Amino acid sequence: MKMLASLMVLVCLNINTVGNKTIGSSDAEGRCVGMNRKEVIECNIRETLYELELDSFVVELLIAQSKHESGNYTNTLTQYNNLFGRWYSKNDTLALGPGAPAEGHSRFARYPSVRAATLSQIDYLRRRGYSFKWKTAYEYAVELKRKGYYAAPVSVYYRALVRHYKETKNESI
Repeated sequence: MKMLASLMVLVCLNINTVGNKTIGSSDAEGRCVGMNRKEVIECNIRETLYELELDSFVVELLIAQSKHESGNYTNTLTQYNNLFGRWYSKNDTLALGPGAPAEGHSRFARYPSVRAATLSQIDYLRRRGYSFKWKTAYEYAVELKRKGYYAAPVSVYYRALVRHYKETKNESI
């Protein structure tokens, strides 16, 4: 079943694998090539966010968030390109609809691609009035909590962001 789930993710990402090696591309220009599945996902998120001309710290912070929300790109929602744990909303024009099952229900959004999921997250944050001027992961965690994005204590979410940021950037924030 795990093998089938991984295959479904790769089909959604439009890439091929041979063993643990990823070949092909998940975007039209082919920049995210020759990486493992997690690296391809992260590369596509990063490219999408840089195309939006976001600050590099904000880009890496959002990648850390995607890694946290998706269990480092291993949870069930990743099969549906839902990398930010987003519930389906009619306002989400990039979602394919509800139906990504997790946590005992299927109200999570499904996305056609990593790019669509990333753009949807940015659209959501913009519609909700997020600042995009965070200087620390703590500021971001506090703003997310204040606006009802997650239920855990701020300290727990903040530590997760920091852990994933450090894994990605090999530096502290």
